[in-house]
Amino acid sequence: MSMHALSVSLSALALVCMSGPALALDNWTATTERGLPVLSLTQGKGLVRIVCDPDRVFGTTPNGAVIARLPKDVAPTTVVFLAKTGEQARLATANGTAAQAKADTAEWTKLVDILRKGGEFAVVSSHDSLSFETPPLPDFACE
Repeated sequence: MSMHALSVSLSALALVCMSGPALALDNWTATTERGLPVLSLTQGKGLVRIVCDPDRVFGTTPNGAVIARLPKDVAPTTVVFLAKTGEQARLATANGTAAQAKADTAEWTKLVDILRKGGEFAVVSSHDSLSFETPPLPDFACE
């Protein structure tokens, strides 16, 4: 499947997933692991985790990560964060994990912007998707 066709398919899937009635906001669960802030969202058997290293605890290079486990696609090779407002961030993943150091800088910046703004967004792979509606994260530091 071409990248354009995948993009169109993902966009259509996200619109379907996000067009239902609004429910209560999904709240991020904040924890600290190995000295790093971790934000998690779960939905059924699906999970999205964002690990940040804003203080460069583990070196001088960006050290964040995104982990996506979708119920029908626990190890996607690409995930796209699609905001209802049209923004999207495409991340290549290895076994469902995208490392900030290996990610395209522009795509990582788009991801951070989507999460900071909050609102409705979907996490989409070629086989599955999860939809969330979260509050804004104005202090989200994962650059």
